[in-house]
Amino acid sequence: MDEQDGDGQDGQDMEAPQPSADFAPSAGGRGGGRTEGDQNAFMQMEEVLERLKLLHYEATFFPKGFRPLTRTFFAMPSSNPAEQFHYFTTLATWLMNRLGNDAKPPSHYDDPNSTVANLTMELKKLDIPNDYAPIKVKAGHGDAVCSILLSLLERIGHEWQKPYHSPDDYAEEAQVDDDAALDADAIADDVGHGTEDEDDLYFGGGGITVPEEPNKQVMTTIESHVEPEAWRLEMERVLPQLKLQVVSDAKEWRTHIAQARSHHTAVTERLPASTGALDKIHQELVETVDRINKMERKLNEQCEKDISEYGGKQSDFSTKQEVYNKSTEQINKLQNELSTVTDELQHIKGRMDERGSAMTDTSPIVKIKAALTKIKQEARAMEIRIGVVSHTIVLKRLGSNSMTARSALQPSILAGGGA
Repeated sequence: MDEQDGDGQDGQDMEAPQPSADFAPSAGGRGGGRTEGDQNAFMQMEEVLERLKLLHYEATFFPKGFRPLTRTFFAMPSSNPAEQFHYFTTLATWLMNRLGNDAKPPSHYDDPNSTVANLTMELKKLDIPNDYAPIKVKAGHGDAVCSILLSLLERIGHEWQKPYHSPDDYAEEAQVDDDAALDADAIADDVGHGTEDEDDLYFGGGGITVPEEPNKQVMTTIESHVEPEAWRLEMERVLPQLKLQVVSDAKEWRTHIAQARSHHTAVTERLPASTGALDKIHQELVETVDRINKMERKLNEQCEKDISEYGGKQSDFSTKQEVYNKSTEQINKLQNELSTVTDELQHIKGRMDERGSAMTDTSPIVKIKAALTKIKQEARAMEIRIGVVSHTIVLKRLGSNSMTARSALQPSILAGGGA
């Protein structure tokens, strides 16, 4: 089985990644340390691998074209995510089939979203919890994938049986024949013969005797001493191990050619029946179209007068519609002019109202009269003050010059009497 999986399958459906190449941590991503989810995935993956070994998955699952799992296969991303996701879905389907579910294994050509949806539905049928987002399951690795596989394996379980030790076929002590006589010469002959055989094996070409005439063919009859029934049973036992099941890669050109041939065969088989059905449908469509054309010509003949009348009314309607449009434009123009004239009229009315109110208002005249009265009062007050000041100046002059007092007194008295 190991030789078939390791050397004989050139077109494997899934190759187990090597830790040094596919799962090497990147420089900036996973090189610093793992999260709690990653640690759970690694621990769960180890338990999944041990439980699969208890189920002897090497003998029952590998004939589908897969290689043995590693301890980090579903815990870390692979260089080929599509192959890793296909391995996971196929393994999960195989485990569900062992639980009695009739789920069909997915194919490379299936949509990943539909595959995840079908897997979720089958898990619900088995009452297996699956609270992970579909995008995590579609990744093909991580905590979600390992948890699903571990849940399926726990549901399958394993029964431990008591160990069985087969009895030994040899005796504990060698039987000694006391009556046998020891012959020294016979022992020496046996030992010498064995030494010569060993010398010939190591120094004489491995015990191979070269014939003197290599070109001479010895004609002998090959006789089989094996029973036919035993030979048949042996063939049935080793025949499954001799079969090599090669699952071709979907991207290989040979697979494309095989698919093209299978499609060509299917099309060739189904073409006669499909052609007959299509011809019948075509004939029915032709007859239907003919009937529709006849009915159309009949309706045209019956409705020709009405159609001509309808055409005349349609032309009259178009003419009246044009007249209506022109009238509407004229009305809009006149309405705009009316609004302009109305605005000017309102402005003129406002100005007339302002002038009328200004003409009938007597408040400015009253203000002018009051101002004139106030000016007259102020003029009288100023004249009184001027007289007082003049009188004071005269008295001061009279006090300073007594010689001119008499001459100045008379005019001052006259002036005071006139005032």
